[in-house]
Amino acid sequence: MKRGRQFGPGGTHLAPDVLGSQDRRPRTALPVFRGVPRHLEAHLQRLEAGALALGRPVDWLGGIRFDLEAWVKLVAGTEEAALRLVLDPGTALLTAWLEPLPVAPRPCPLALLSHPLGARRLDPILRHKGLGGPWGKELLAQARRLGAQDALLQWPDGSLAETSMAAVGIEVGGVFWVPPPEGRVASLAERLELPAWAQARELRVETAVLPLSLALDGQLWCMNALRGFWPATLL
Repeated sequence: MKRGRQFGPGGTHLAPDVLGSQDRRPRTALPVFRGVPRHLEAHLQRLEAGALALGRPVDWLGGIRFDLEAWVKLVAGTEEAALRLVLDPGTALLTAWLEPLPVAPRPCPLALLSHPLGARRLDPILRHKGLGGPWGKELLAQARRLGAQDALLQWPDGSLAETSMAAVGIEVGGVFWVPPPEGRVASLAERLELPAWAQARELRVETAVLPLSLALDGQLWCMNALRGFWPATLL
């Protein structure tokens, strides 16, 4: 399964391959189960927030939800799928793409690398997925060359930030520590899924600057909307 379509007032409902483009556009990805996109409203709000950060309101975005859901149900059927969305505020188009749902890597060794946007850590634009540019793909490729599944990224002060494709947390002694939000992509898995996941594991969620030593002492976890939660280790 790999099908695409465009939605919105600015297009002809064709589907060019914009998902691999190198420009800065709001984007998101979410799982589809039994034809239903999970937390679709939150993902559309994420795209809208990205457009507003660019100074390009997209008042039409909420109005395409019904057509988008109907198309997903028709194409995905009963299969599990990944729905990837890229918003182009300039042309008033949302490109939707369905492809097989990825699974979390197990085991998941991580290579420790420097965050490429460390000098821009306080730039609020980095909180919006897609607006920091395509830095993740290059880092992921570098980590794979080192024999890892992903890259665990450090800020210039040595604290932990995120991976190239996921938010991170560290489980230590009944507490699940997550890094401060500044500089890293705002994680919908962290906001929407983590509270119930942590409660089921009897963990208290706390935010703090995470030194590397904490990852060595505790259990490192990755999380994103597509794959859920999975354990990781350092190379």
